[in-house]
Amino acid sequence: MEILNKSKGAVLFAGILLSAFVFGAITVAGDDEDTLVSIDPISKTVSPGETFTVNVSCVPGQAIKSFEFRLSFNASLLQANSVSEGDIFDGYDTFFNDGTINNTAGTIVDIYGLIVGAGSVSSEGSLVSISFTARPTTGVSYLTLSSVGVTNDTEYVPIFVSNGNVSIEVYTLTVNTVGSGAVTKNPNQATYDYNDVVTLTAVASTGWTFGAWSGNLSGNQNPKTITITGNKVVTATFTQNAYTLTVNTVGSGSVTKNPNQATYVYNDVVTLTATASAGWTFEAWNGDLSGSQNPKAITITGNKVVTATFADSAPPEINNVAATTSAQLDTDPTFGWVNITVDVTDNVALDDVYLNITDPEGASGNVSMDSIDADTYYYESSTAFSSAGNYSYFVWAVDTSGNGNSSGSFAFSMLPNWDINNDGDCTVFDLVLISNHYGETSTAGWIREDVDNNGKIEVLDLVLISNQYGTSWWV
Repeated sequence: MEILNKSKGAVLFAGILLSAFVFGAITVAGDDEDTLVSIDPISKTVSPGETFTVNVSCVPGQAIKSFEFRLSFNASLLQANSVSEGDIFDGYDTFFNDGTINNTAGTIVDIYGLIVGAGSVSSEGSLVSISFTARPTTGVSYLTLSSVGVTNDTEYVPIFVSNGNVSIEVYTLTVNTVGSGAVTKNPNQATYDYNDVVTLTAVASTGWTFGAWSGNLSGNQNPKTITITGNKVVTATFTQNAYTLTVNTVGSGSVTKNPNQATYVYNDVVTLTATASAGWTFEAWNGDLSGSQNPKAITITGNKVVTATFADSAPPEINNVAATTSAQLDTDPTFGWVNITVDVTDNVALDDVYLNITDPEGASGNVSMDSIDADTYYYESSTAFSSAGNYSYFVWAVDTSGNGNSSGSFAFSMLPNWDINNDGDCTVFDLVLISNHYGETSTAGWIREDVDNNGKIEVLDLVLISNQYGTSWWV
């Protein structure tokens, strides 16, 4: 027992009070003047091994001066550590006995306290505070007050007693998942104590994303902590990612997707089939797919972009090859010409159009043809046709993709000036044709009879013909 601010007179007075009150009877009543003595809190939940405090509180129904009680508990569940004086008599000299603890029987007996000297209190407060430690087990221990007495200056007052209990519990934290993913707990335990803090971390599977917590946890913060105040159930929801497959083309062609969907999920397999347009050939895949296999499958592991490249495979088309000549044909390009035209088209673009000419001596060569418009090309004769005889030619063209094509072979003749009637032989008839125009004048080379193209039909023209008299050539 303890005496605060005690003196010899106070001890004597305390002894007198003790003999008067400690052994008095307890009266329990139920009217508005009752003094309430209760376990505070009435119910408390703790974890195994936790040390905690329980108060015995008092709400006076009238002015009081002393108290006494004993308390019992389940010794297999709780260990009482100490009893300390409460605050209800603060400001007064007091005499306090902290009682005797028996942790085998589960009792604390002879707890009492009083104001030494004059004074009493009407305000509520705690009579005592008791420290317990929960044993390493679970269960419910009732805290039962008995032999409770509260006095004023002269007698025991009517009281109402309220007992309490302590629950020793461990708690589970159950974590469920919706979708594909896992949740780690830190600390990771089968059970938890009251007020333990556990950090939950959601880890989505590949192709999935953590969405939100539900149950006893909410929001989408990750990681997130939860405080254990009972059995808890938390669900982590994961959503499956949606990925796009974008297909582009270079050149002329198309690509089909099977299955053809706006979005795909992780590990979906899509078969791509490239179909070239007419005159084109599928060449290769680029981007997130490579090679030239067609069809080819792609596995979706994220957003994918694939390009199908088509190559121009169609050669130029050559049509309408034609040779036109001047009305007065002459090997001298000043007085006669041959114009070769052709229509050439391509599905992309032409690089060049050539005319291959083989002359009467058998020599051949290429000359570029000029463009008249988008599709028509021409070559007008120059010194390339200055020799009399038979010529052959063909047209060939190359497009910008390197595809080439050639026409069939064509022929024309450049007549010698001495074959006036174009019959292949120089005879008297050629001389007669000149003589028929003898003495006429005009512009140079206006008719074939003007052999030297000087604008006069004269004896020299007859001489030039006679020099070839009897000569033949093949038309």
